[in-house]
Amino acid sequence: MHPDLLYLDTARVGRMSRSAQAAHLDYARLATDEGGSLFFERFLRQGVDSSPAKIHEFYPGLATWRGIGQLKHSLRALASGRRDLPVLLANRCAALMRFASRLLFHPCRNVLVTDLGWPAYHSILEAEAQRASRSVTTVHICQAILSRHLTEDELIQRLRNEFLDQGCDGLFLSAVSNLGVRLPVERIVRAIEATSEVRLIVIDGAQDFCHASSDLRNEYSDLYLAGSHKWLKAHHPMGVAFYGKRRSSSFIETGLDHLLATGELDDPLLRFSRQLETCSLDGTSETVSLASLFSCQGAANDILSDIEYSAHGLAQLVNTSDAAADVARVSGWYPLRPEASFRSGILLLEAEKAATKLASAEALRSGFYEKGIALTAYDNGIIRLSVPEHGWKPGDLDRLGGALQSIF
Repeated sequence: MHPDLLYLDTARVGRMSRSAQAAHLDYARLATDEGGSLFFERFLRQGVDSSPAKIHEFYPGLATWRGIGQLKHSLRALASGRRDLPVLLANRCAALMRFASRLLFHPCRNVLVTDLGWPAYHSILEAEAQRASRSVTTVHICQAILSRHLTEDELIQRLRNEFLDQGCDGLFLSAVSNLGVRLPVERIVRAIEATSEVRLIVIDGAQDFCHASSDLRNEYSDLYLAGSHKWLKAHHPMGVAFYGKRRSSSFIETGLDHLLATGELDDPLLRFSRQLETCSLDGTSETVSLASLFSCQGAANDILSDIEYSAHGLAQLVNTSDAAADVARVSGWYPLRPEASFRSGILLLEAEKAATKLASAEALRSGFYEKGIALTAYDNGIIRLSVPEHGWKPGDLDRLGGALQSIF
């Protein structure tokens, strides 16, 4: 255990924020004291305002909890969405991806994706395409972007042409890939819509939400998928989805109601949270894990109240990432750095030393952890850093450079 750990692994799981931690700990205490009492159900729906005055004294970490409706309001604010934007909450992010896939292949016959998507999500999409006798068209752009052989305008033109040439009518795009490539998803959508009919658009915002460009005010997507455990820093995994375009709200609602009723969409929190907000608990739903709700609200409050973070956002993250790239270049590592418009707060580095390239991903990750640095590692000597949102503290870059030079 490293008390002074330099945590650069947010793209995997974010370090739990202070208010998320406080909410989590006091939720555990409340659960011990109250269990599933009538008070607890009221507390879930309405928050601390419905509680006896001493709730603030006994469980101060839950002061941020104002009910399920306020949590959704906070999430909308983080996504810059309109006040009535529908929000879905689920225990499993994969459940929302399965829902998105079912929606896509109802009106769409051929969905365009890129090779920047999360493999597990693409597997779900491919399985649904096969079940529905539909198609998925994959455009390979990752290597060209990382090697700086593709500009933003060239990318948009290529995806627009592929969509038209392959007869596509649906889109599934990752706003930010797990490798840190940020796509101009709204520009891509607008360019394709100018020349083709796009029946449904789903955006994977897992690495985008509370990190890069999760701005839904322009309604460029029909469904935007995110989660609470990465850049939001709630730690407990929870799937989040926003309806994007007004044109498809009723279609999504109808599909959701149908899949929940038939059991084809089986996520206890998704069902329970909808019933809780509408005061329509049926008393027969599956017992639900609720810890993610409270830590999510605490984490959301931390970001919404962080004036410094809100003022700088992505620009600061990119600058912080650029500083790490400069250190890497003189420390035996090559930054796999795309053009500026594709950059995010995630940085890929490739080792130059042969011995480092031969090390396994687990050995690399363990080696850096022994030096007090948490990061993600891949085979062939590639590591991924997710830079700190408030920039480097004094000594951090020297520490990073020393670790990069001395590993293996």
